Amino acid sequence: MRVLICDDEFIALDSINKIISQYFIKHNISSKIITESDSTKVMAEQKAFDMAILDVEMPSYSGLEIARHLMTLNRNTIIFIITSHDTYLDNAMDLRVFRFLPKPIDKERIYSGLDSAIKLYNENTRVLLTDGSTSQRVYVRDILFITISKRKTLVVTVDDEIISDRSLAQWKDILPSACFAQPHYSYLVNLRNIERLDKNLIILKKNNGESVKVTVSQRKYKDFNNRFLNYIAQENF
Repeated sequence: MRVLICDDEFIALDSINKIISQYFIKHNISSKIITESDSTKVMAEQKAFDMAILDVEMPSYSGLEIARHLMTLNRNTIIFIITSHDTYLDNAMDLRVFRFLPKPIDKERIYSGLDSAIKLYNENTRVLLTDGSTSQRVYVRDILFITISKRKTLVVTVDDEIISDRSLAQWKDILPSACFAQPHYSYLVNLRNIERLDKNLIILKKNNGESVKVTVSQRKYKDFNNRFLNYIAQENF
């Protein structure tokens, strides 16, 4: 896990770094923690992170501006914002900030937030077994669909296409059933990423704007459509 801590106050930066490092050691979590006091350096770099702890008020760029930058590189970045007041809450909510950490920094509150963040991170990622011994971690929410490819499966995400050694049946067991359903015996589709559903066709979209089409079998359409409508209802609720 790649983690960024950005705070222009060196004492706070060091304190947060120690707390998070101790947490990862205690929970045996492999991580690389980057600390930075200069917001301009973070904005100048094209480095993606899984998690970021950002002070909201800094010279040059605010924590919210950095958060927007980081989420263009990885939309699944888990963002913690450190703030002394609620002036920035509306803008932070637009960014779907994961947690707010008030100053002075409280170790137990950070630990509690990290517990939830790690749970979210683990729930939204899976290790793909690719050809040979290579493994790759991909966000579940970024999967568009999985389909049979010879004796393996092809995992199509918003950015990539990856061959996996797992069978479609194994993927069904691994992925959350609330989000994935089969419109056809050879496909497993992520309901959250459907752009349009017709009786014969599902339209999904990649990050580059390219549309991807998946066939719906007549026999499975009714059940799949019900699953999709139930998912939308739960998501909106």
